[in-house]
Amino acid sequence: MGEKGKKSGVSLRPTSFTSDRNLLEASMEDVVSLYIDKEKQRHKVAKDDENQQECVVSCRVVPTGLLMALDTQADRLGVSRSMLTRCLSHQVMAWYGSIQRINDLVEVFGITRNAANDFGYPDLYDSMVPIYEFVNTSPKNTTFRTIRWVKSGLAQISRPLCTATNTLLAVGYCFSLTKAVEGGRGTTEKYLTAEVAKFLEHVEEQFIRVSGFHDLVRRRAKAEGKFPENTP
Repeated sequence: MGEKGKKSGVSLRPTSFTSDRNLLEASMEDVVSLYIDKEKQRHKVAKDDENQQECVVSCRVVPTGLLMALDTQADRLGVSRSMLTRCLSHQVMAWYGSIQRINDLVEVFGITRNAANDFGYPDLYDSMVPIYEFVNTSPKNTTFRTIRWVKSGLAQISRPLCTATNTLLAVGYCFSLTKAVEGGRGTTEKYLTAEVAKFLEHVEEQFIRVSGFHDLVRRRAKAEGKFPENTP
């Protein structure tokens, strides 16, 4: 359907966010150690760049065990939970950027969305609604402290993934907590690892759905004579 669906917004490649190429392999503890000084000075850099400002992401439900794990690790490391979640946000974005299937489906989704808009098929676009649900949930209203560019980056992949921005952030924290060297092994193995595994399955299934969205738009356009007869 052409190249105009490609987006030129925030790149999700890990190297766009950190010069540390080993961030994905780093332990949760090492990530905190790497970023804690930077996060303590965030208010200074945020004065000149609103994308660097601290921001709040609200959640009505979270994966079971996530809040307890975050609070426990924050206490163990001697930092506030808001400091912990801001530090881990860097690894969260590196993780999402490393999943090639996400980059693939974001590109296909963008191309197809633009075609659906050009051809007049909002019904097909509206059928792509948020569908991801946590494996196990704790119905607790809570907030996470992160960074504005993190929230913006997650928002860019939210619609293609059919996953709310706050859900993406919560799953990302689950991933970072699975990288912890100490503490919470029972909760991690029983709940957090399962959440990460389910999300990765969702990404693969969502790619199939996005491909179907592409095929539906193309099929309808051909039926209405908006593509030449010999278009494959």
